[in-house]
Amino acid sequence: MKKARLSAQSFEREHSGRLDIVIANAGVSLQRSDEISSDGYEKTMQTNHLGHFAFIMGLLPLLEKTAREHGKASVVMTSSDAHAFAKDGIDFESLKTSKPHRGFRGLGDGFKRYGASKLANMLFARELDKRWAEPLRKSGVLVAANCAHPGTILNTGLGGNGEDWGIPGFVNRIVRASSYIFGFSTLEGAMTQIYVATSPEIWSTEDHGRYYVPVTTWRGRYYSSRAQKPDTKWGEDDELAAKLWEFSEDALKKAIGESD
Repeated sequence: MKKARLSAQSFEREHSGRLDIVIANAGVSLQRSDEISSDGYEKTMQTNHLGHFAFIMGLLPLLEKTAREHGKASVVMTSSDAHAFAKDGIDFESLKTSKPHRGFRGLGDGFKRYGASKLANMLFARELDKRWAEPLRKSGVLVAANCAHPGTILNTGLGGNGEDWGIPGFVNRIVRASSYIFGFSTLEGAMTQIYVATSPEIWSTEDHGRYYVPVTTWRGRYYSSRAQKPDTKWGEDDELAAKLWEFSEDALKKAIGESD
């Protein structure tokens, strides 16, 4: 997290004039759940949420400056319909612990952890818009935070090859091959984030902190994007969003040496 914050500070020094859009798209999935990051958190949440939190929080002043001087600025979090894997929300205590990871039981835990991280992306966008963007919009400064599901893209290698889980290699090959039939291309997978980041339609509503998804043709190809309610109640849980914010702030303070 400290490196992510230092990266934001470095960017601000080198590009102090303007930053119109941040698309938070770094991500991993199905990481070994028996390994903990140097900050003390399981690696999926560390990469997919906490790193983004540290980076984006360091860029908010530049985003606000850009909106004041050039018209508007926005943050787009890459979430996923995999947020539905987090059926019980986010278990914050489990983020600091490791678990055995072999076999299908470990794989199931990996899906839950990935789902929790994608839920965190969604809740961070919601809370960031509430705490940072909404007050600025009320004063006439056009900033917004939203999140997007890119679609199903199976040929990215995001989840590894299954060997860490004891899954036979041929299973991974079958899944990857099916992507050419059932999944999006990487270009199609970028379209919803680009839509949320650049479309004038996003600014036609005062309702932000929203979740956007791709709309497909009958053949499963990308056609357009639209706002949608989250697939579970947790995606609109303001209490959970506030708790995540406080957890993330505390984690960041500890990482950069500012904890009480």
